[in-house]
Amino acid sequence: MSLPRVLLLTTYYFPVMGGVETHARGLAAHLHRAGFSVRVVTKRVARNQAVDDVVDGVAVHRVPPAGERSGRGKWLAMPFMLARALGERRSSDVIVCVDYRGIGLAAVIAGRLTGQAVIVQAETAGVLASPTGDVSDRSGVPPDAPWSRAIKAPIRAVYRMADHFVPIGHDIEREMLAAGVPRDRVHYLPHGVDVDGFRPAASSVERAALRTTAGWPADRIVVLFVGRISVEKGVLDVLEAWRALGPDDALLVLVGPDMPGHRWDAGARGRAFVREHRLDASVRFHGPAADPAPLYRAADLFVQPSHFEAFGLSAIEAMASGVPIIASDVGGLRDFLVDGSNALLHPPRSPEALGAVLQRALTDPALRLALADEGRRTVVERFDQRVLFTEYANLIVNAARERRRG
Repeated sequence: MSLPRVLLLTTYYFPVMGGVETHARGLAAHLHRAGFSVRVVTKRVARNQAVDDVVDGVAVHRVPPAGERSGRGKWLAMPFMLARALGERRSSDVIVCVDYRGIGLAAVIAGRLTGQAVIVQAETAGVLASPTGDVSDRSGVPPDAPWSRAIKAPIRAVYRMADHFVPIGHDIEREMLAAGVPRDRVHYLPHGVDVDGFRPAASSVERAALRTTAGWPADRIVVLFVGRISVEKGVLDVLEAWRALGPDDALLVLVGPDMPGHRWDAGARGRAFVREHRLDASVRFHGPAADPAPLYRAADLFVQPSHFEAFGLSAIEAMASGVPIIASDVGGLRDFLVDGSNALLHPPRSPEALGAVLQRALTDPALRLALADEGRRTVVERFDQRVLFTEYANLIVNAARERRRG
């Protein structure tokens, strides 16, 4: 039997960088190497961006409207993605939708009209059901207002018509089951990493060279953050904790893009905070990094103080790189981080609690080493992307077989 042909829909794709985009690109490349015919449909982010492109040997088609990454982009692109998916009906057997908010409507409707199997992957909690906002809900995602739930109800009904659902975190998995999706249609498949590409430095010589390249001092502890420079990622929290600590033997490096025009953008506010409190000597805004792996290998400590987090790919990348983790005790981070074993956890939205665990880690090198060793072990055993992508490929094959049977 020939392998099914795959149409992968995702709102944003390379060169846009983020956990979702990295995962979508990795999945498409893996399927291509495994012999699947794969085509990607995504949204244009610039008017001069090529409509048709090839990335990692995979054909990529970009639909209108052009525009930088934003919350409404998935809704604006949805009708164009639907039109493209319908146009691809003779060259695909399975539609895979990565981060199905908004564009999942295009995937499901196209699948129903063409008879293709549809797999939707959830990258955040609250898509099929609103978080409650009470203590029993540990996702950290703010609950929907009543009017918002009413608007989303018919959209959620369409989403539930997909053939299979892929949650990347157990919070999302529980949400799907509570929303009435049958157990045999829900497949927990977290993001993975290349455990050979994300690895500890092979020697002190390599580490020193990486620090020189990055422009980091050799004699200071480097605390690394990798992610969007945004409020919900806890950027302002870590800056407040850093101001209170005032370490003179450590450097905080923030790696990631600003979110200009977005209500959660913390770039301008963060830089103003650094200037106001004269933290320029101990805080650096690095900007986005196309390849963060060398930065992880050169760091001493990684911090992810997210307010909510469906998974936390940056934490996985840091752990794979042998960097000890400090993170907020929330959402998908709780699926794989164990306080005192492979990480130090703190309550979200609390600069004071974050500062306390930072102080503990900064002053205890033996603890950092123990956390790093256990963190690397966790990733190798549970988050090797080769294993997870193979499971995803098997799901695609089974979904196509089920659809053919009728």
